[in-house]
Amino acid sequence: MKKFLFILAAAAAMTISCKKDNPQGQDGKDTPAGGNTPIELKASSTTPAMDTDNQNNEVLTLTWNATTNMGTGARVSYSVLIDKKGGSFEAPYEIALGPNVTEQVFTAGELNKIIKEDFDVANGESVEFDFLVLATIASTEVDDVLSNKVTITLKAFEPKPTDLYMIGSATAAGWDLANAIAMTPIEGEDGGFSWSGELFGGELKFLVTRDGWVPSYGRLDDTHLYLRDHLWNDPDTGERVDDESLPHVDTPDEKFIIAEQGNYKIELNIEKLTITITKTGGPKYFSMYIFGGGVEGAPIKMYRSGYAFFTFLKSNNAWMHFTADVNNNKDFYYAVEEEQSLDNNKVSQSTWHEWHLPEGLYHVSLYAKEGKEAAYFVPFTPYEQLYLIGSACDAGWDIANALPMTKAGATTQTWTGTLKAGELKFTCDKSTDWFGAWYLASEANKAPTGEEEPLIFIDKARPETATMGIKELDQKWNITEEGQYEITLMQDKETVIIKKK
Repeated sequence: MKKFLFILAAAAAMTISCKKDNPQGQDGKDTPAGGNTPIELKASSTTPAMDTDNQNNEVLTLTWNATTNMGTGARVSYSVLIDKKGGSFEAPYEIALGPNVTEQVFTAGELNKIIKEDFDVANGESVEFDFLVLATIASTEVDDVLSNKVTITLKAFEPKPTDLYMIGSATAAGWDLANAIAMTPIEGEDGGFSWSGELFGGELKFLVTRDGWVPSYGRLDDTHLYLRDHLWNDPDTGERVDDESLPHVDTPDEKFIIAEQGNYKIELNIEKLTITITKTGGPKYFSMYIFGGGVEGAPIKMYRSGYAFFTFLKSNNAWMHFTADVNNNKDFYYAVEEEQSLDNNKVSQSTWHEWHLPEGLYHVSLYAKEGKEAAYFVPFTPYEQLYLIGSACDAGWDIANALPMTKAGATTQTWTGTLKAGELKFTCDKSTDWFGAWYLASEANKAPTGEEEPLIFIDKARPETATMGIKELDQKWNITEEGQYEITLMQDKETVIIKKK
């Protein structure tokens, strides 16, 4: 094992060696004659440009000559060592480069990350650093070699973000930092980011990282961003406060307001501090309900994925229709003709003809894309065997080995055993192409409550599933805690209880 004398390296200005534990080599052999070849380290600059304009540019090049293995035939590997000027190099920052390397190039961003994360240099602070090259010879018979020191002044700066995230009650992530939604960099536009998708009525702002609330970009006005780079100011002086225990007031944190649920496109530039939020096309409706006499539990709120709505219902010889309003006041979908067959998928928004569902249980879905609207009614048939699959159970994602449930009645199945933290769903047929029948969670990443909760049934093999664009729907349960669980799945109610014992 090597024993680096870094204190000597820091104290000496000349080229020195790192002594081995056994200076005479293995078995008392003498070190080969001739001495090590000195390493001369050179730097392209001792004051490289450290700022946001150069964070992706090469600002420092270190070069050095190769040393020898002293005739031992041993491998020679090179490392760059960094410490604050005057430091002992007892715990340097080390960049291992391997053999046959005689150059190391740094961008301003790479140097900035090193001095901020490993040496706690604050933004705007300039600090002198010593750089050395270490040649490690893989032999106990000869000494390792250290180069001369080169002192370089580096200034820390706040880099331009390379990532940007959306957060707020208007997004699917809500105010959950860990799930803030990533935006897409705009190619060829410095500081440009874009995103397209569904937003809800609520607040919205933008984060540089998922690890904290600053830096963030909020609303200056409807077309401009405001950079919030710290949380608090002194209430008397207005100066920055980083210690929450001191008197402080919050810095401005105005959000953008999304007034109406819908599909939007966002384009912004964090260098120009500009933003446009444009409502785009997409689903005409974001909610749908089933109303009708003889529909048990009506009004029934349907689940949505894109343009598709779906649910499970019990009919007591019911007459029913669809409506986008929970109070059944507007925007309806009816059958096209009176006494329309359930095999006829056509719909109308003006006929007032209701569908007639004979007594029984049904999987019901409505495709509400304008010009392609259709309704589907599939009589319920229970599956004889259901299975667990997912990272939360022992089967993992090996569908052939999905864990069978136990039949506890004509439509009820149970399972008891150990679950790990992870994802879980239920397969009805173990289809090896993954496009079979499934019972899924009613929303993505749903943690079970231990009470009876709704399921979503989807048969991905049915042609209407592809037509409605929901073939990729894959909402799983999120098991957050390892332990013994009891699961009861009731197909005739389309509900499940996932309870930790």
